[in-house]
Amino acid sequence: MDFQLKYVKELASLKENEDNIEIFRKEAMKYLSSNLEEFKKISDGLMIFSEENKLYKVNAWAYYYQGWYNFDTTHYDKAVTSFLKSYEIFNNIVDKEGIVYACNGLTNVYCQIGQLNLANEWGLKGITIAEEINNKSALITLLLNTGINYIQMQHFDKAKEIFNSMELMYDLSDQQRVACLLAMAEIEIHIGDSMKSLSYIEEASKAEEKSHLITDMSEIHKLKGMAYKKLMEYDIAENEFVMACNYAEQQNLTYERCSAMVEWANLCVNVGRKQEAIEKLNEVAYICSSKDINVLLKEIYFKLYKIYKELKLIENALEFLEKYKLIDDEMYNYEQNQLIAKVSIKNARREVEQYKSLYDRTELLSTIGQKIISNLNINSIIDIINDEINKLIETDYFGIAVYDKEKDQISYHFAGMDEKLFETVQFSKVDYSTFAGYCIKTKRDIILGNVSKEYKKFTSVFPRSLDGIDESKLKSMIYTPMIINDKVVGAMTVQSMKENSYDKNDLNMLKILANYTAIAIENAISYKKVEEIATYDQLTRFLSKHEIVKLGKLIYDKCKDNKIKFSAVMIDVDNFKIINDTYGHIYGDKAISLLSETITKSIRNTDYIGRYGGDEFLLICPDAGEHEAFEVAERIRKNVENSIFSIGEGINMSLTISLGVHQCSDCDSSFDDVINRADKNLYYAKGSNKNKVV
Repeated sequence: MDFQLKYVKELASLKENEDNIEIFRKEAMKYLSSNLEEFKKISDGLMIFSEENKLYKVNAWAYYYQGWYNFDTTHYDKAVTSFLKSYEIFNNIVDKEGIVYACNGLTNVYCQIGQLNLANEWGLKGITIAEEINNKSALITLLLNTGINYIQMQHFDKAKEIFNSMELMYDLSDQQRVACLLAMAEIEIHIGDSMKSLSYIEEASKAEEKSHLITDMSEIHKLKGMAYKKLMEYDIAENEFVMACNYAEQQNLTYERCSAMVEWANLCVNVGRKQEAIEKLNEVAYICSSKDINVLLKEIYFKLYKIYKELKLIENALEFLEKYKLIDDEMYNYEQNQLIAKVSIKNARREVEQYKSLYDRTELLSTIGQKIISNLNINSIIDIINDEINKLIETDYFGIAVYDKEKDQISYHFAGMDEKLFETVQFSKVDYSTFAGYCIKTKRDIILGNVSKEYKKFTSVFPRSLDGIDESKLKSMIYTPMIINDKVVGAMTVQSMKENSYDKNDLNMLKILANYTAIAIENAISYKKVEEIATYDQLTRFLSKHEIVKLGKLIYDKCKDNKIKFSAVMIDVDNFKIINDTYGHIYGDKAISLLSETITKSIRNTDYIGRYGGDEFLLICPDAGEHEAFEVAERIRKNVENSIFSIGEGINMSLTISLGVHQCSDCDSSFDDVINRADKNLYYAKGSNKNKVV
């Protein structure tokens, strides 16, 4: 039935008074969670009717409902546009109630796509206006969404504080209570008791059944699965994830299905089914990429990176690490501002001015954090923070202690009083004799108002300081550990010559900086390790096949453009299969490793060598014609022939190699042609009794 025919009386009353939109608000919300297409008919009908009759308030509500339709169908960019248009109209006509609801819509959609800074900004705006007009229903909704936003940011303690306060201070509807219970269940899964989580879920299910509410069962099944997974009841957990995915698919809930599949993949990793986890994550990545669900996509890429890294599939790991970094950069301005809003809900009042001050400080934190994350040099990080730190926290000295567990070392980097200090010491020697050592060892914060009087809380002897720092002048200090994924990578400190300079707010600011810096340090270490593994063959320390070929193509292009000569040499170990068959692959690998040392000593400083296959190598000789390359090849051949290789357990052996040399010529239309012709000459060498250069 045509919309305007179905709602003749209601639309007539709208033309008389736009406040009669309440009829359609109730009608629309009735269909939002049960029949999206009917909901869309109301939204579209109101849009057309309001534009035809110049009903601005109705038009704003039509855009608002259009936003929710786009949100539920995962068209998030369109949802943002619709909610912003709704807000703009409500703001122009000074409809504060409408503004609150538009803010709520924007809070939801920005949270969903990981733009947490904007989610908090719009949430704050909505909360402030809801308090001003005393709209408790809207205020509760916004607080709910703020709490959920904190869960997504993994600030579970703050989220728990919000939900506990809501239960104490507000009369919640059945629907709101169910939402609170499910949120509390998720918090308990992450930081508390999984059995308590299951009891929250059970309570929510009973409330839903008693009140005949329409609840997203996929979320309930997913949370149950997460709780049982934590309890290591893997079969039960997997069954819950299956039900979550099936329900979400039946209801066409794309985001919910993807979220459940990610948790299911986590379970697969836990039980050793990594290949299955990869398949699930790739499937979800495809869906999320097509729907721009970046917040899940970022999580998926990082999980795939870790799985491939554990499987030692380095090129795959590097691919997903780079994808993760790309999407992390894209989301950075939003995600790294996750602490922009600290809502005080004590006695149901918010200190708005204090909140604005925090906003300004966290804006600065975001700027500093962005510079830190993009920097892979510790000294540069020190400089970045030292240049800005006094705008956040009063300090005379600022420092970072970087902990290298493998080397058992702490590297101290300090700046302040127009000087920079650096010192590296063995961690086992300092242990609890420094505040940084205590902080790293215990993962605890230190805050001192009078160092000389309070140091015994943390160490039995007065902690040693770096040479160049007069500890007798330092009165106050904070230390906080730099932790990522429960791994301590160091500690951060600010120090002042005044007593009682610091409070918990300063500690919280420093902890945020420490989080940024921990991420930067861990990313730098991980990225460099993976990059090195992908670049170099671990057995020979030669370039990998991928890297030597990539380099060869660059040299080919340069030489062709500038008419410079270069040559390629293919090298193959003679009769190497016999060595593997006789002594086994372990001794074969040892022989290859020793052979690579001999080759390295035989080539020029300007040459490039890569491992091309198991016992095959590719040598590139820039600025070398056939004659010069032949001389290099012959030197390698002789040195190998004249060497005795001790591969262990008294086994000594001689090796010979065959080499094919080719100088790049006009006949070569690509670097692949150069390789093929060098390989052809190697083939001739192998066919002429081997141990020869052709």
